[in-house]
Amino acid sequence: MNFSKEIRGDVLVEIINLKRATVMETEEFRNILFKDIDEGWKKIVIDLKECSFMDSTFLGTLLIGLKTIIKREGDLRIAGAHGDSQAILELTQTSRVFKSYKNLDDAIASFN
Repeated sequence: MNFSKEIRGDVLVEIINLKRATVMETEEFRNILFKDIDEGWKKIVIDLKECSFMDSTFLGTLLIGLKTIIKREGDLRIAGAHGDSQAILELTQTSRVFKSYKNLDDAIASFN
């Protein structure tokens, strides 16, 4: 299973169960993320602790998801980015756009 979910109170956690998140998995993830947003989730955390690499296509989906949820008065946060996943956030300067946290608990707590 490439992606799983966990609900913590009013926060939905999307867990990326991939070492490498690439164009091959992007459509599946995009469908999951936008379904959750359409269902009314306003607080979403993307857990990247297992994912040490993401390509620009996958990152683009995260950015579109962030833009979409903000329009609906919600927010999307990132937890556990490391390795090349963290590097692409920094290289593309999207680390300035996303609220990013070292671990899942901190990301969830940031909504309060």
